[in-house]
Amino acid sequence: MAKPRGNFIRPLPERVINKIAAGEVIERPAAVVKELVENSIDAGATKIDIVIEKSGSKLIKVIDNGCGIAEDQVEIAFSRHATSKIASFDDLNALYSYGFRGEALPSIASISRLRMVTRTRDSRIGTEIIYEGGVLQSRQPVAASPGTTIEVENLFYNTPARRKFLKAESTEARHISRTAMALAIGRPDVGVSYSLNDRRIFTVPPDSVLKDRVTEMIGAGKTLVRIKGDAGPVKVTGYIGTPDMVQNNRYGQFLFINSRYIYSPSLAHALAAGYGDLIPRGTYPVGALLLTVDAAEVDVNVHPTKAEVRLSGERDVHDAVYRIVKESLQQDGIVPSLKSSSLKPSAHNLGGSTLRGRASPSGQGYIPGITRGSGLDMDALADIHNVPRVPQPSESKDIIRVDRNTGEIMETAEAQDGAASVSSGFSLIGRFSDLYLLLRSGDDLYIVDQHTAHERVLYEETLVKLENSAVEAQTLLFPNQVELNPEQMTLFDEIKDMLNGSGFGVSHFGGRTVNIEAIPSVLSHKSSEKVFLKVLDDLASEKRAGGDLKKAMAQSIACRSAVMAGDSMTDREAVHLVTRLLRCDNKYSCPHGRPTFVKITREDLDKQFGRT
Repeated sequence: MAKPRGNFIRPLPERVINKIAAGEVIERPAAVVKELVENSIDAGATKIDIVIEKSGSKLIKVIDNGCGIAEDQVEIAFSRHATSKIASFDDLNALYSYGFRGEALPSIASISRLRMVTRTRDSRIGTEIIYEGGVLQSRQPVAASPGTTIEVENLFYNTPARRKFLKAESTEARHISRTAMALAIGRPDVGVSYSLNDRRIFTVPPDSVLKDRVTEMIGAGKTLVRIKGDAGPVKVTGYIGTPDMVQNNRYGQFLFINSRYIYSPSLAHALAAGYGDLIPRGTYPVGALLLTVDAAEVDVNVHPTKAEVRLSGERDVHDAVYRIVKESLQQDGIVPSLKSSSLKPSAHNLGGSTLRGRASPSGQGYIPGITRGSGLDMDALADIHNVPRVPQPSESKDIIRVDRNTGEIMETAEAQDGAASVSSGFSLIGRFSDLYLLLRSGDDLYIVDQHTAHERVLYEETLVKLENSAVEAQTLLFPNQVELNPEQMTLFDEIKDMLNGSGFGVSHFGGRTVNIEAIPSVLSHKSSEKVFLKVLDDLASEKRAGGDLKKAMAQSIACRSAVMAGDSMTDREAVHLVTRLLRCDNKYSCPHGRPTFVKITREDLDKQFGRT
């Protein structure tokens, strides 16, 4: 235990104060990029270049053509709480600049080696100033173009505790890429270029229209829905994705208030609520919403990073965003005119406890055995483990026999004396809606969801193949090219080898374009571009959640290749599918947790019809 230093109270040295402040303002390299680019925008820059090496730990360089800093004010700019953006506390009541505390430059300089070259337009020569660990090393006049260039090297070199807690380079690179994307979307009037490890990720020209900027960043090659409206305290503009573009997290959402990129659970909820039943529960829409609110109603002085804000009328703003998004989707023709029932279960929320004969609030009876809520009632399905072996009667004349050991389909046999059986103990008695298979075993009726059942089978089979590097690939007759957004490109660089070991044949084609030469053979009937992007999004979601990427790959391939609702299956295929399902380690649910089948007993039906 360390020896107490006594009860003396003393002021901290300036260098210690700056390091403490830096820990609040600069959480990771992406925060440096955010602070420097926002300073450039506040300086009136119309063109900003961002250059990153080694995920920001080696170099972060920001070049702008803004107003520059006068020679006699350069050192003052590195003093704590020195700023040109406010003069009094009352200025915070109508704040439209990004910065205002005067903490960014001294904080960054105290934990890195920082070099700045700046020149104002009316000056004939620029000024170079270098800080190392917050200590001024040199200052001299240099030739320079109007504007400011800042180079930050060896970030956190003198704060090893903070450096130790940085994530992997790929993770930090994704944070930087997302920050650069957000800054570019929030100000389409400013030209931005972003390079990572000597590769140009994106370049967008100044004076762009918002649609082009959003499309370039998050929706390349896709149709976006325009959002525009004015309701109560807020004006909303932006572009959002169609329901088929949803993701498993909110990383595809960019929210802004008065051009400031923010984090807001309330506004994210309003955006998702505007879609209503168009998207499954547990998924999130993508897009960018730019809100304009009276600056007097916004408090940005909440968090050192200025990423969180408070709104005096947050509920009103939430409701306004919800209405504008909903109305915009209706006007676009996406929302159907018929309203779906409030009792309709979500496609991603079909698990839960079994309700047997319970009446709904409206008096309608639930079909017994159907599951609702979250999770799966394993007790209600436990007896399914013991598949009956006794031959059961069937009304079908053509009976399909399946070898339970190999899963192979055997010969068909004609029914004798009006009764026959399937060797697995199940007989296929019908279908419903080209999605559900109806099977009978004794006095029990089994309703199988052909998609989730097939997905479970393919998931376990694909996982084994991935473990053994035995995924079959289908070479495309003509290679296809697909353009990725900056965040996707960063992830692709990281997992390219894994993709190529999973049946894909993918490589760089130039810029942010990827060349697709092969895809897993089970996906050969799908669009190679769409499948690749969906798989990439699935892996991105799983990586952010810290999950197993190999399992995520198997899950994504299985989901994309499984039979869908509306796909017809022959009797042979249907029985073969059920037989393969029964051999799975987890036959009860698909990899997403949705049930593969439900069971209705004769006793359940008797209760429904009052046959006690």
